[in-house]
Amino acid sequence: MEILIAIMACLVAVSFLLKVGFFPMKGLVAVAFISAAFTAWVVPRMTELPHDAFIEMCTNRNTLLNLAVCVVLEAVVMIAFCFATPRTRWMRLLLCCYPGMLFAAAICYFLAQLLFLMPGVGFELLRWISALAALLFVVGGSTLLRRALGNRPARQEMLFIINLLILILCVAITGY
Repeated sequence: MEILIAIMACLVAVSFLLKVGFFPMKGLVAVAFISAAFTAWVVPRMTELPHDAFIEMCTNRNTLLNLAVCVVLEAVVMIAFCFATPRTRWMRLLLCCYPGMLFAAAICYFLAQLLFLMPGVGFELLRWISALAALLFVVGGSTLLRRALGNRPARQEMLFIINLLILILCVAITGY
């Protein structure tokens, strides 16, 4: 189960990077700074949670079902972005402004893994290192995906495929 959740978090992160890749550079940098600020803000809260609480959250069926609803809604919004046409201009503008909020959950998952993998590192140092890593990950990952995939239609297709995989994995996790 934990492996499926790790794969889901990675797919959500890639989906987020693909979606942010459609933003202009100013928007990309703004989202990267918001992600870094969120990471710096959430680390002290994550350190207060016991490891058992995180494992219980990942194995509790009711929590997974609630999370599945959020994941499905996010994937539907991302897929709708892929199919928005110029004729639906206001809808496309609305969908373009939404970067994807489940990246925050993916950050929390990766931080929980990092906190328990590095037991001797001070929390304050880990806080700023992870914030810097989030900043570099968003800017670097999005730019790398933008250059690797090239044109806009190819990136939209990849975003569509990733979100279909997220939906399929969501069904597998909740049916477990």
